[in-house]
Amino acid sequence: MVGLSLAWLPVVEAARGGKLFDYIQAISSYLAPPVAAVFFLAVFVPRVNEPGAFWGLLGGLCLGLSRLVPEFALGDLGGGSCGTPGRCPRALCGLHYLHFAVLLFLATAGVTLGVSLCHPPIPKKH
Repeated sequence: MVGLSLAWLPVVEAARGGKLFDYIQAISSYLAPPVAAVFFLAVFVPRVNEPGAFWGLLGGLCLGLSRLVPEFALGDLGGGSCGTPGRCPRALCGLHYLHFAVLLFLATAGVTLGVSLCHPPIPKKH
């Protein structure tokens, strides 16, 4: 594990110029909101079922990766630094990564609820 962590250091250094906090926040904002949305809905909305949770997580992962992969490939994860724009196209990466996380949460919640309403609810005995 230590060897893997040491091998990952050049990637972190290249991704955000050594700004580890920004790097961690950017990665988290692309991968964590779908899990948080499905967990939140599963706890507070009894109508959410397994197909809704599955497709919500899958859709959220695809949306998150559609932003993560280009930023990672272009080396400006989390957007450019202050005052200098990143190389990722503005149409794809123009929104700040924390604002993108909010939209990803809402989109995942929408997909989860939409698919759950199209399938039969979980029986009350469960």
